[in-house]
Amino acid sequence: MDTPGGRFHAEWDDQAPVTREGQLIFFFQFLHTGGRWEEFLRGCPLLYTGNRGSGARNVMGTAMLSILCGHWRYAHINAVRGDGINPGLLGMKGTVSEDAVRLGIGRIAEKPGLDWLSGQILGSIAPALGLPWILDIDVTVKPLYGHQQGAEIGYNPQKPGRPSHVYHSYFVANLRISLGVEVRPGNEHAAAKGLPGLWQTLEKLPRHQWPTFSRGDCGYGSETIMLEHEERGLPYLFKLRHTAKVKDLVLRMMRHGAAWQDCGDGWQALETQLKLGRWSKQRRVILVRETPATAPVGEPGNSRRGKDRQSRLPHARGEGWDACATPWSGKIAVLVTSLDEQAFPATVIPKQYRDRADAENCFDELKNQWGWNGYTSRRLASSRLMANLIALVYNWWSLYLRFYDAEHHREAIRTRPMLMSGVGRPVRSGGQRTVKVSVLHEKGDLIAQAVTRISNELHHICAITERWTVEQRWTLLLTRLLRRWLGGKWLPGLPDEVELLLSG
Repeated sequence: MDTPGGRFHAEWDDQAPVTREGQLIFFFQFLHTGGRWEEFLRGCPLLYTGNRGSGARNVMGTAMLSILCGHWRYAHINAVRGDGINPGLLGMKGTVSEDAVRLGIGRIAEKPGLDWLSGQILGSIAPALGLPWILDIDVTVKPLYGHQQGAEIGYNPQKPGRPSHVYHSYFVANLRISLGVEVRPGNEHAAAKGLPGLWQTLEKLPRHQWPTFSRGDCGYGSETIMLEHEERGLPYLFKLRHTAKVKDLVLRMMRHGAAWQDCGDGWQALETQLKLGRWSKQRRVILVRETPATAPVGEPGNSRRGKDRQSRLPHARGEGWDACATPWSGKIAVLVTSLDEQAFPATVIPKQYRDRADAENCFDELKNQWGWNGYTSRRLASSRLMANLIALVYNWWSLYLRFYDAEHHREAIRTRPMLMSGVGRPVRSGGQRTVKVSVLHEKGDLIAQAVTRISNELHHICAITERWTVEQRWTLLLTRLLRRWLGGKWLPGLPDEVELLLSG
């Protein structure tokens, strides 16, 4: 055939075992070193009878390969059916069809399956939860386009009137590690609907591994949720809606100009007490605003859902802000918390709450890059299982990336081309099996050097931990991956001789 570069001959070769994700061999080495893949399969409740079943290893391995590749529909599994290398690296006999994966997920009983996946998700980060950490809780909406179980019309700001599922999710703040997700019908978007799943998750952890506090947006600032936190002794930091009494409080506090404390970064805070009509007691509230010198005074943009929010702000007079600007014309946020006043004074509360915005990045990545927006089945139980399976694979990959960047979380849209893509082909010589990987990235030489160094480190760790338990091996890996957060400390649960072994 003639091409702009000249005449070439093309031939089809569908027998040669190759893969597009050649660098996954190093990720699988990471899973094997920590014993996660074997532990994952050991407790899998997917069982087949007879000798014609697909097998749990083949079904789960195919699902994981599809998730790692960024697929979001069962039909996309066909793209990994021709992979001739990666299935063998996981001990699989081969990949299975999309129907086999869908039916396999459907064969798993809901409660045993969710308990199994929850244990695996918590096990991926539990050794590090003995340190102080913050729990981010939030809800996101997944639009649906069929007649799936649980497809109900509820709160859906992007596609009003569209049936949906809602994902009540729990994350380890800053690390962007998922602690699980509860998938519920679209009309159960209220924050309180996710509390049973939250308490079930936390109760699987010993008390010393519970978070320092939990935080959420205004959907969680209700009496029911705060009472349940107080009964269990879990501090909280939530935002309050601007109801009538909250607005009255804001207007009164605006007159206490000298009482506002500077919090840095252009923010001010004021602490007071508040008891709403349906509250059982007074609670500590923090009002947060921008410093008057930097507060916005410009013309407001389009109102949202027909609400003129600007006219409801303090000291609003006239037709708009341009007609009568005030010394401060931004919006005041009102936070409610049960945190100790000595350990968490009012000046540190604004930053603690602003950091909650990072949870939105978790949703963006999981929904758009990891398949939370897809893998939909007619049965709600199957959707719940796949959502938690995606969260588990996401955790494994996120922790693996800490080898290459210990200070930042790198999203899959950037890391897949760098640390997953690459043409891999097998070579056998003298009984030795070799996988040759060709990286097509512009920085392929730097990537190869970094991956080789990490692979050698994993080989060293695997050699010295051969007699250790899975929990001890994984704890050692977490100590290495999270060393920036640990400050040179060792996570508890390691053998006594670990420092002597690693120092040599």
